[in-house]
Amino acid sequence: MPSPVPGPKSLGRTLVAVTSLVASLVVIAAGFVWMVTALRSGGYGTSRLMPAMIALGLGGGLMALGIALLIWEMSVRYGIRK
Repeated sequence: MPSPVPGPKSLGRTLVAVTSLVASLVVIAAGFVWMVTALRSGGYGTSRLMPAMIALGLGGGLMALGIALLIWEMSVRYGIRK
């Protein structure tokens, strides 16, 4: 039985995925620092808390995008789709 033929590789998809994952780690770290400083300066309900929450949400979105693109690339590259 012959082995399955791998699908086309996409360097762009892989680069966007890796860049997104690295950027997510940086943004999440910055959001964590902003969150700690906002909580130490006044706690919940302050205006400094919102940018920290936005940064953490953006970091999570970038991480989800990077993981989804890597799964997509690996499924295309190794013919895992059904």
